[in-house]
Amino acid sequence: MRRRDLLIALSLANLCYLRVWSELLTYTRADTYLMKLPPPPAEYLAVMLNVLLVGVAFWIAAAIARNRLPVMEPLSEVAFLLLLLVPLNALRAVLANRLDFLRSAIFSIVAPRTVELIAAVVAILSVVLILKFHRQFAHFAAAGLVALSPFCVITFGQAIWKMTRYDTSAYAAKPLAPRLPIVPNSPRMLWVVADEWDYRLTFVDRPSSLVLPEIDRLRKDSLFAERADPPGWETPVSMPGYFTGKLVDAVRYDGPTELQVHFRGALQSEPWSQQPSVFISAHALGFNVALIDWFHPTCRVLSGLTHCEWWPMARQFSSVGSSFGDVLRNQTRSLFETTLLSAFGQSLAGHQQARDYHEILREGCAAANNPAFGLVVLHLPVPHAPHAYDRRTGTFTLRNSPIRGYIDSLALLDRTVGELRRSMESSGEWDRTTVLLTSDHHYREAEALDGKDDLRIPYLLKLASQKEGMVYAERFNAVLTHDLVLAILKREVITAADVARWLDVNRAQVPEP
Repeated sequence: MRRRDLLIALSLANLCYLRVWSELLTYTRADTYLMKLPPPPAEYLAVMLNVLLVGVAFWIAAAIARNRLPVMEPLSEVAFLLLLLVPLNALRAVLANRLDFLRSAIFSIVAPRTVELIAAVVAILSVVLILKFHRQFAHFAAAGLVALSPFCVITFGQAIWKMTRYDTSAYAAKPLAPRLPIVPNSPRMLWVVADEWDYRLTFVDRPSSLVLPEIDRLRKDSLFAERADPPGWETPVSMPGYFTGKLVDAVRYDGPTELQVHFRGALQSEPWSQQPSVFISAHALGFNVALIDWFHPTCRVLSGLTHCEWWPMARQFSSVGSSFGDVLRNQTRSLFETTLLSAFGQSLAGHQQARDYHEILREGCAAANNPAFGLVVLHLPVPHAPHAYDRRTGTFTLRNSPIRGYIDSLALLDRTVGELRRSMESSGEWDRTTVLLTSDHHYREAEALDGKDDLRIPYLLKLASQKEGMVYAERFNAVLTHDLVLAILKREVITAADVARWLDVNRAQVPEP
């Protein structure tokens, strides 16, 4: 019986880490596109040690309940069944990779309070059923765990095999383009893409409690487009559209260094790495190009860059830390949270988002203030979720706010614009640099926030030395930014009036959807 109890305990512990095992053992070639590196040996060692430690803890608890507290056997059966919620949640997380409604997308269908209510009802019903039929359920669950116990051998064996084959050579960045000499008085441009920045919530239906002084100040000094459409509905398709200047219908991740891109109207997909880009064109014009990117591993895919840094999106598998101690602790903590919600107040992914934000902003400011770069593209991870910034305290301590936290992230974007501007003013680069501040797509969970939706994106273009604002009211697709950037670098467009005329001529190239 003790041996069977140990088998059950280890099997239960192993299943508790099902999501972690899935991330470490079953990632596909497509998954590697969004990974900085493959999981290191430390992560495999940590999950094996976690399973053993938790399994032994379960076994000891079962032995105490069986031998010393026999009168509490019903309570131990209930506790055992409640523990099964952990592997069931792990199963939900694994299935969420294939069923989008099990992830944060559920908030675009059902309001957050409704989700919480449904979860509470399910929890109450589960507890009632467990209390009434705990003996039958416990017997059935124990038999199932014994049947699944060989899974321990399989996962441990796969982990050891993966550790012996650890290789990062396929994740290397592309060689950088040669650094070109600086041409005095040549144009400079900073192109900032704030991920999932929403036009309506910023300029039309801004909450009364939200103040955005830096964005409003920039608007007064810029060409402000009222009807800019995004290049796509999400980051995977929008950014390739921006960088190639062609609308993208769909993409397919094809290993760590390639993205297959299907352009609108094309018969088949083409490798992104082989397409002409704004970076290649700008470098050919004599400009050094810096890209500070988020989400897409562009440093591994694209050419024409003289400086490149990128960060993957914060997710559970990429947010457990780097040291063995952090990984060991955070793997267990991650069992009780998702990317957006946590029993500890702020998820590990939220903490990672904050760290990535600070690093990206630091690198972005450095590149924007370096006169050696004629074109700087900065892709910010805000106001995209997970939302870590609390606008009321000005700190990165926001707790469990997957929808309304977007408003706090808008405040963080405003703070970011201010920091960028002040740093460039201090270095003397602000006035001589054309600055474009825009987005890749609107806020996709906007309806869950206030019941409204608007596909437009912000588009604020401050030309070098521009001091007066201008409104552009005609509709255009922001995919034209690729050609507009090159026109600015070639001095074909110098003033806001030039931009308006250029858009009038070129906006018909991209038909309205």
